Amino acid sequence: MQQVNLYTAELRPSKQKLNAASALLALALVFVVVAGLAGLVRYQNQQLEAQALAVERQNSQLEQVVARLQDEVRARQPDPELEAALARVTETISRRQRLLGRIETLAINGHSGFSGRLSALARQVPDNLWLTGIRLESFPAALTLQGQTRSADLVPRYLERLGEEPVFIGETFSDFRITRPDGEAARQWVNFQIATENNGDTGL
Repeated sequence: MQQVNLYTAELRPSKQKLNAASALLALALVFVVVAGLAGLVRYQNQQLEAQALAVERQNSQLEQVVARLQDEVRARQPDPELEAALARVTETISRRQRLLGRIETLAINGHSGFSGRLSALARQVPDNLWLTGIRLESFPAALTLQGQTRSADLVPRYLERLGEEPVFIGETFSDFRITRPDGEAARQWVNFQIATENNGDTGL
């Protein structure tokens, strides 16, 4: 009985060896991906540095207010309301310095998770509105802002601007509080706190 082998070499799957061109192409793709990631991290760090510069400029403005109030205190008899306003602005500067330290720490550590939100917050801040506290949470995503302004109308305007930022699309600010301090000298300021739906009643 004669046997016929129908499974010829032509029907067998061919084994192709990785040639030099394919290896170079794969290496080039890896290089492009790594370079792209490095560029993204560098861009996010630049955004954080811009945020830090903006906070420093606002601190400089507040320091000028402190200097003016100190001159007024020295030029007259001690005024309890004026001294209270001076203490309030001084405390605001201290809190903003701590906030600036947090931002600089994020820039140094390359913390890219929050950089987009921080950049958007800094980019949309209107004149005469100052952020004194920022709380960001990752899981679940949540945001709480505290600040001061001389005009309460600037707060909803700030929220409208944030709504135009892609990183805040779909988020709702459900916690909205505006208060005015006691005392004639301090009543020119308006304090506000806003938070997204995922945030509870947390202090900064």
